[in-house]
Amino acid sequence: MAKGMGQDVIREIALLGLLMALLVPVEVMCAQAAFETIGDITSYLYWVLVIVGNCVVILTAVGSRTLAGTLALLLGLAIIPYQIALVRRHARVQTEAARIVAYAYETKVQTGEYPQDLSGYTYRDPKMSRFIQRYEASPESGGFRVVYRVGTETTSHWYSPKDGWLYYPD
Repeated sequence: MAKGMGQDVIREIALLGLLMALLVPVEVMCAQAAFETIGDITSYLYWVLVIVGNCVVILTAVGSRTLAGTLALLLGLAIIPYQIALVRRHARVQTEAARIVAYAYETKVQTGEYPQDLSGYTYRDPKMSRFIQRYEASPESGGFRVVYRVGTETTSHWYSPKDGWLYYPD
């Protein structure tokens, strides 16, 4: 009886270890991505959640691997899906911003001046238009600046001919 019970414990530990080996690296990638998608302060909270949450999972595993596995899944569900959605959005809005930059340069080639606004621009991914915060003619920026956000309005990414692609986390 004791031998079978020991094998069950080993199997539970192996399954929990496999679950954590799958979830923790993805959670870490999501915490890293949070810096770009929702800013530095909130990304620190993701790091705390990943570190503290997984420590709790490990400590819980001493008493109950089933409960620890459930906590590991809940932690993964709290972190991973939202950040995956934001990473996808970041790629889409970055692509749209790059198209706006190309439009501005093409307009300058055709007319000799950068456009004053985006009234002549057609969004290829219209759902991303709400994340383009502004386009402004700006001599200080080298002619224009396009600003966009991903997850929060206080975290901005932008492009200008003078400075290239930049990012302000909060």
